[in-house]
Amino acid sequence: MKLLHLIRKESSVNFRSLLILTIVSGLAQGVLLSIINNAAAAATFDQVNFRYLCLFAIAIATFIITKQKVLSRSFVMTEEVIARLRIRISDKLRRSNLAVVERIGKPRIEGRLTQDTLTISQSAGEIANAAQSAVMIIVCVLYMALLSKAAFLITIALIIGGISIYLRNQRILNREWQAATQIETDFLGSLYHLFDGFKELKVNQAKSKDLFENEYSRICLEAQRIKTKTSLEYVRSFIFSQTFFYVLIAVLVFLLPVLSQAYTDVIMKATAVVLFIVGPLSSLVGAIPIYTRARVAMDNITALDAFLDTEEAASERNVEPAKTDFRGFGELSLTGVKFQYADDGFTVGPFDLTVKAGEVVFFVGGNGSGKSTLMKLLTGLYMPASGDVRVDALRLQPAFYPAYRELFSIIFTDFHLFDRLYGSPQIDEKQLARWLQKLDLDQKTSFQGGRFTNLDLSTGQRKRLALAVACMEDRPVLALDEFAADQDPTFRAYFYEKLLPELKASGKTVIAVTHDDRYFHCADRVIKLEYGRIDTTTA
Repeated sequence: MKLLHLIRKESSVNFRSLLILTIVSGLAQGVLLSIINNAAAAATFDQVNFRYLCLFAIAIATFIITKQKVLSRSFVMTEEVIARLRIRISDKLRRSNLAVVERIGKPRIEGRLTQDTLTISQSAGEIANAAQSAVMIIVCVLYMALLSKAAFLITIALIIGGISIYLRNQRILNREWQAATQIETDFLGSLYHLFDGFKELKVNQAKSKDLFENEYSRICLEAQRIKTKTSLEYVRSFIFSQTFFYVLIAVLVFLLPVLSQAYTDVIMKATAVVLFIVGPLSSLVGAIPIYTRARVAMDNITALDAFLDTEEAASERNVEPAKTDFRGFGELSLTGVKFQYADDGFTVGPFDLTVKAGEVVFFVGGNGSGKSTLMKLLTGLYMPASGDVRVDALRLQPAFYPAYRELFSIIFTDFHLFDRLYGSPQIDEKQLARWLQKLDLDQKTSFQGGRFTNLDLSTGQRKRLALAVACMEDRPVLALDEFAADQDPTFRAYFYEKLLPELKASGKTVIAVTHDDRYFHCADRVIKLEYGRIDTTTA
């Protein structure tokens, strides 16, 4: 019922009216049985019973109209709930700290917002149909009580017993479906390795074989095992439910006359009731695993939603952003700043650093020395575990971070290139064209119809296009992580010896991670990092 409660809470569709329509639809379908049975008993060869015909027409019309409305509103309600969940969770994600998003991981986020929402969407019609079938079954069973108390008690006892056994099996299926959804998330992670690392795998057969056999294939086979086990459990449950109907009919036909003085017409009508509810009861029973999968999917989504509401994840979102403009800053400083990674507990810092407005500062050091982490702390992407981040004399509180980040345009090594200039309603296309020409991209792409015409560029060209976009944003500080690493020697020299001085002359502050020691002279300062700390002789 947790799933239905959440859908009721999230949807604007009147749940009470939907429930009433479901009941009316089930009643109408159940009444059809009584009308058909009575009409059959009163049938003659020489005339049509117009009273039963009219009642049949009214019942069937009521059933069709209400059934259509129930299914239509169920689909509308479910898609509305899914859209709201996707929008709300995506909004929470975009307003969360980078470290929180990295901790959740791309496979988990994608799995929750795509696979799990699709599971819920596909279950809507089946669950609504099952609810209507449940009402119809109740009506038919009550009708059977009017025919024969013995037949009613036998039917109730067998239905309750059968459903109890089925639900006991479903508890096993619930655990298996939980494991299946987790293995699907793991599968997405291995699939990202296969596609994102395709080039690396193509040139390294040992790596390709290792990933394929010990990761990708292992996860696929484990998924196969879990899903096969779950499917076989479902098959056993399905066969049990189908056999149950025949057992019920046999009991009514063979044992009812022994247990009760039932007339032939009563037995025939009771048998007709069972035959009439076979379809709806199959629908009801078949909807149980569908409901289970939908509930598991909803539990996954709500767990993600709940985690994003924890104090750790929501600390930044729950603070009203301060309306502050830091563009006229004099210096940015870190004092005793430390950062700890949640997954392995690795700590970097403490960092003590001051960057003055208009400076060109290079961060250098070996891999894993903390350069990128320092950049993320300095740009406000990471919140420090301890220490102070200051703009001039102002110590940053969480409320200041949104405004603080507005100082920076960033290009990290894992940068993403958008095809549009989002957040820039007024675009100076002539200026953008000049930047494309300056960065030797004017023959590769252009800006038309509000978007770039081509993003299928080399890594170096994509970085240069990202730089053009960053310059169009016209933020006071450019933060570049290994920007020149993928550039050809000619453009690399142009970047360091001509472009950086031009940016400095225009008032930009440039903070860059680099390994290009031959161009260290182009910086005002070169700061070296080792083992997660700044070499104090260079700070």
